[in-house]
Amino acid sequence: MKDYSFKDKFKYWLDKQMAKGTASIMILLALSVLFVLIFVSILALLFKLRDSIFPAFWDSLANTINTDMPSSEDGSVGYIVLNTLTALVGLLFTSILIGVVSSAIEEKLSSLRKGDSVVLEKNHTVILGYNIGEHGLLNQLILATDKNRKRVIVICTDIEKPDLEEDLNNNVEIPKNIEVICRNGDITNTNDLRCCSIERSELVIVNALNDNRRIKAILAVLCLKKEYPECKARIVACVTDDKHLLPQNKMGKQNIIMLKTDDVMAKIIAHTSTEPGLSIAFKELLNFEHNEFYFEKEYQLMGKTFFEATRCLNKASIVGIQRDGKTILNPDRNMVIEINDDVILFEEHKGAYEVVEEDNKKIDERELKEIKQEMKGDVFIFGSNVLLDTILEELPDDVKNITVAPYEDIDIQKLNRKHKKRKISLFKGDVEKKLNKIAKDSEHIIILADRNMDKEDADINNILLLLKLMNLKEINNYVYNLTVELNLENTYNVAMRHNKIDYIVSSHIASLLLAQISENPDMVYILDELLSTKGNELFSKSVEMFNLKTDRDYAYSTLKQITLSYGYVLLGFSNNNEISLNPDSSTRVQFNENDRLFVLGKK
Repeated sequence: MKDYSFKDKFKYWLDKQMAKGTASIMILLALSVLFVLIFVSILALLFKLRDSIFPAFWDSLANTINTDMPSSEDGSVGYIVLNTLTALVGLLFTSILIGVVSSAIEEKLSSLRKGDSVVLEKNHTVILGYNIGEHGLLNQLILATDKNRKRVIVICTDIEKPDLEEDLNNNVEIPKNIEVICRNGDITNTNDLRCCSIERSELVIVNALNDNRRIKAILAVLCLKKEYPECKARIVACVTDDKHLLPQNKMGKQNIIMLKTDDVMAKIIAHTSTEPGLSIAFKELLNFEHNEFYFEKEYQLMGKTFFEATRCLNKASIVGIQRDGKTILNPDRNMVIEINDDVILFEEHKGAYEVVEEDNKKIDERELKEIKQEMKGDVFIFGSNVLLDTILEELPDDVKNITVAPYEDIDIQKLNRKHKKRKISLFKGDVEKKLNKIAKDSEHIIILADRNMDKEDADINNILLLLKLMNLKEINNYVYNLTVELNLENTYNVAMRHNKIDYIVSSHIASLLLAQISENPDMVYILDELLSTKGNELFSKSVEMFNLKTDRDYAYSTLKQITLSYGYVLLGFSNNNEISLNPDSSTRVQFNENDRLFVLGKK
């Protein structure tokens, strides 16, 4: 075994002491100076420059502190030499001390800028993960917070605190009743998460960039919850893949709610691609800015049927009933609302509704004609990604012919075997050269994002393709719907807006979903049904389907009765390209043949 020299051992020991930080360095510095002072004092005694140790030590200490160089008249040559030595040591000591203290102050200021201190709050909301330019989640939480309620939101991310604070200050309007605290750290590291006081929080929203980090962050939070059994914080997260969902029993025990964003994205794209404007209605349902779903107990509606409740509600639409913990959307019109039921209302804010007398004219249902189903036509899909299979499954049944121009090779035979009710064709040839023919022959066009590319690059490619299609549409008066998938919210913010284009932005949809299920866990049951082919769905239906005439006007209260008589709950309408959701019951509207109704119901 190698025997190390004293020099090596000393250097190793010194390195360990230096690594301990500022305090250790200052102790070493003080001990070094003390050793020099004692050595100089002993020399002064040996050469009889002083009579005792204390005066010798005091003179050396004074010269070290003052760094006062002796003159030729201060004493003998030996005394001058020793004092010069202590003055030089003092100069060296002062310089090192200033450097160490300056470095320590800079380190402390840097630490304070990063936000390393523990958050001393209770019942706060913690957001784990944040992206510069993506403000949807925070904006939704702000909108969902009552103005009279004080709320603290802690954001933990690997972005430097000054950069994040600058981004928030420039782009998010934070009201006085809400305090946003930024902390820098790794959201998958339990030690970094301790500064967020998760054990004292009420809600933890996992907002990481990918599923791997989301799962790691959830596991890190669960480790902290295990240390603090009294912690009851609810954990909310979205994942893109089924395999990243935790077992249901694990989620139930740990108070975790998880949604699959890819499923939601695919279903929204499938539903909106053949029904223009539906994406706006979806966003209205999911955000907190205008109308949303509320669970309320209204005793004035007790004993009434669902149809009667529809007729006597103003400034709100009753969409369902919650009974014994079960959510029933669009129930049988004759179902009676019982004393223990909560009604599910679509309204601008909680308590915005009015219960009025049923004085509006009741429609004569004998005059209602058979509902007219719309023919959806064919669909062309640019690109292919993990959403494609679900989109093909969720498209309306009367969509028979689908053409796909994939980004990479796909097994078209396998898709046809799986989706037997449709004919799925693979586009052959150069898309750029045949773009005009595609635009001419298409009725519904979907542009999917390339998941193999950088998100921003994929978004730019989709925007460029969209511009070309819009140009062809305007020049040649082509008629088709456009649905575009984008990855990033900030790309959508600079994109060309048009009421004939349905933008589906994954990061924005994820933010809306996280905010909704964070504020109201019961929304999970509503979203599960709305975004499924089973049960009730959200539709954009033509006015012709409900046999509405274009040569007369209708009161909104009458429209609610007509649609409910056909089995649909009315949420709003599009008139002359202007969308109105949940207007006053007395509002009157005259439709044209291109107008549509937004309804909730079964196919």
